[in-house]
Amino acid sequence: MRNSQLAKHLIEMMEIDQELRFMAKPEKGLVNFVIYAVDGVHNQRLHRIIDENGFPTEAMVGVEALHALWLLVQHQDYDIRLQESCLKKCGFALPDKAHLTDRVLVSRGKAQRFGTQWYRKNGKFVLRPIENEKKVDALRKEYGLAKLQRKRQ
Repeated sequence: MRNSQLAKHLIEMMEIDQELRFMAKPEKGLVNFVIYAVDGVHNQRLHRIIDENGFPTEAMVGVEALHALWLLVQHQDYDIRLQESCLKKCGFALPDKAHLTDRVLVSRGKAQRFGTQWYRKNGKFVLRPIENEKKVDALRKEYGLAKLQRKRQ
């Protein structure tokens, strides 16, 4: 049964998350601090949502809200257990699942599988290590992702 109130809540949380992140820049320390604080509040809310409703799925909240949940969970880097649990139990769309899989692998100090994770070094984006460079594009295609662009602007 669809929980429209929960779906609306997840989408509102995601909108806050995105508004703050679009304002973030290395020189804007206060915005970055606010993002960190909001991520902490969202973490508590996500745990409460799961405790009260179980792990949200498409059937429970719909496609848009499930994608919003994925984005919120993706930003919970200091709660890898939450990321792993949601990865297993929420039924995210394959592209979202690929991104979160890589995020968890990188957080665990491992090479990523799909090539979705980058970091900034000296003002340039650098691709994090990949498990199998030869198979990455075939795997990306299987999960609905475009071929890996090795350079980012």
